[in-house]
Amino acid sequence: MTDLFDHMAAPATPASAKASQVRDRSRFAALSAREILLFAGAATTFVWGAWVTKSVAAQGSGQQEFVQLQLQGIIGEYLQAQARSNADEQTAARQTAVFMAALDETVSGLSRSGKVVLVHEAIVGGEVPDVTQSVKTAVYAKVPRPQPAQALGAAPQGQAARVEQEMQAFMAANQGRQRDGKP
Repeated sequence: MTDLFDHMAAPATPASAKASQVRDRSRFAALSAREILLFAGAATTFVWGAWVTKSVAAQGSGQQEFVQLQLQGIIGEYLQAQARSNADEQTAARQTAVFMAALDETVSGLSRSGKVVLVHEAIVGGEVPDVTQSVKTAVYAKVPRPQPAQALGAAPQGQAARVEQEMQAFMAANQGRQRDGKP
């Protein structure tokens, strides 16, 4: 212990004074360069973390816009128009697949724009904007509506005869059931 006090009491030599000055110059506010870098890194990390947290919280707390869509109505309307068209089965199936893809793309676009799309049947109460008409317009801008077949009187002779035969067969089959008392 005496050595420690002796060292402290000993006068500073010019070499030790110079080393002390160099050491003091490398310090700022009693911190070494390493401590300053660690403090700056920690402060930067803290500020970045606060910014990220604020950004994530702002996205999560933003109110989303709910919209309703009469999806069943759009699909049903298209299928009815397709059934009334004069397209063969393969063409109708292909056109329906294209229509469904366009509808899916349009609805996905709504959700990508920040809207939550609810089907009309899921709305129990409250005011929710209806986007059905705008979706129909967007889809039919991409996919043409099925054109209805010509009226039965103007239909080609073979088609009219086929429809008439199918109707007679249906009526004959159902009349037999009604006579037996079965619905």
